[in-house]
Amino acid sequence: MDAAFLRLESEALERIALLELIACACVTDRYITTGVQDAEVSCETASRHRTSLTDRLPDGIRRVLGDARSPALARDLLGAGALRVFVDADALQRRCELIERQWRDQDLLRAFVERQASIPVIRRFFRTATRATITQLRAELNVAAPTKPRALSRSGMDQLFDAWARLKEIGDLRERYLALHEQCDGRWSLATLFAALDADAGDRHPSSSHQESDHVRHAT
Repeated sequence: MDAAFLRLESEALERIALLELIACACVTDRYITTGVQDAEVSCETASRHRTSLTDRLPDGIRRVLGDARSPALARDLLGAGALRVFVDADALQRRCELIERQWRDQDLLRAFVERQASIPVIRRFFRTATRATITQLRAELNVAAPTKPRALSRSGMDQLFDAWARLKEIGDLRERYLALHEQCDGRWSLATLFAALDADAGDRHPSSSHQESDHVRHAT
């Protein structure tokens, strides 16, 4: 047996597998006995089982499991080790890794919303995030939309770039910006941090508007 397949030592699962096989074999037995054509069978589940499982079982197994006496043989079949349940560890690992990445993206998205990143910035790093999703998260987190990016003083800009440089080992830009926000003790929103790091000195304009910016230039 391939090492990628891990056996689940569970009599309960083995019993369930046996009952499933018996049910499939009984359906196939009735199908063969009555001579009903496949196109005339209305049970979608039964049709799926015939083509995907029982058709691949040897005739002897189908005859015994399809017999009305087969449920009484469960103890004997299980005791013989005929039913064993395995898990494809490689396939399961790939799926779990994908789920973990999705969870991480969800956590980062919530952190961006909570720290008042603008919608354009969020959409840049989370391309599947819709305006409706962002609005819903803001409501759940009780976070207001960010004001337009603030213009920082020269000393503030120097401190910001120094802090950004110290975080260069963080490969994921999303995590790097969150770390920067933390280092700045949350004095500025993520919208302001993005604009400050990306804008040229002549492009920074202070604003007292409380409307969310329609466009924020993005750091690269």
